[in-house]
Amino acid sequence: MKTKPWSLIILALLHILAPAGNLLLNALRSGRTLSQQWTYWFEVLPKPLVALYVLVPVLAGIFIFICRRWSYWAYLGCLLVILLSNIYSYWTNMNMSTLVLLLVVVLIDVLVVAYFVVPSVQKVYFDPRMRWWEAAPRYHFNHMGSANGQKAFIKSISQGGLFLSSAPALNENDTVEMDWTYQSQHIKVNGTVVYKNTLTDIPGYGVKFTHTDESEKQMKALVAKLRGEGLIIAERLPGPEDSFGVWLKKLFTKGEGLFPKART
Repeated sequence: MKTKPWSLIILALLHILAPAGNLLLNALRSGRTLSQQWTYWFEVLPKPLVALYVLVPVLAGIFIFICRRWSYWAYLGCLLVILLSNIYSYWTNMNMSTLVLLLVVVLIDVLVVAYFVVPSVQKVYFDPRMRWWEAAPRYHFNHMGSANGQKAFIKSISQGGLFLSSAPALNENDTVEMDWTYQSQHIKVNGTVVYKNTLTDIPGYGVKFTHTDESEKQMKALVAKLRGEGLIIAERLPGPEDSFGVWLKKLFTKGEGLFPKART
């Protein structure tokens, strides 16, 4: 998969659409029409309670979609607020229907929290390298350069980094100074090793650039040249196999796609 995981997109949408579900559910429980329930919400209920019904679920969905470390904790905070509001609703109106609603909310919260503590889901939020859909387009380069003054073969390159398929021994988090000349353009840029592939006989290294204004300008020019030469790595771009329909089919036929899986 080369897009944001569909499971996270759907969870975000469900949260964003939750206020509409709350409106319908409350209308059914109270015997009101949707318009009557809408009027009741915004003219009778306390404004903080309306915010809980309408704004908090939407914020929770946005936090899911953002996929950042801070948004992970913000989302769990929204879940806690929703849970506490339902406990308060039951406390102030103890009857069977509010108890059932409270139990349903608790069950859903438990399942959602269980989903978000799965390691592959957490990595998407806590490890930027797992957010593959945010990666800039990558281009075939296959060009010799140098890494820390020693010969290194640059296999592919993007605006924000490159992949070395042959280079002096490096380790993750090492600082590396890259240097090469392409079509009479000399480029020097610093970076950090963020990935080391040891599955092949010759280790490969993913390097993330630490740009200066000058190196960023040079890389933009280089990427524009490579794009014009048609050297983009097409297999890294989203294709039909990444569509919602294909994901849904795999989910129900093979049980795949519920949890994010790193792109290969």
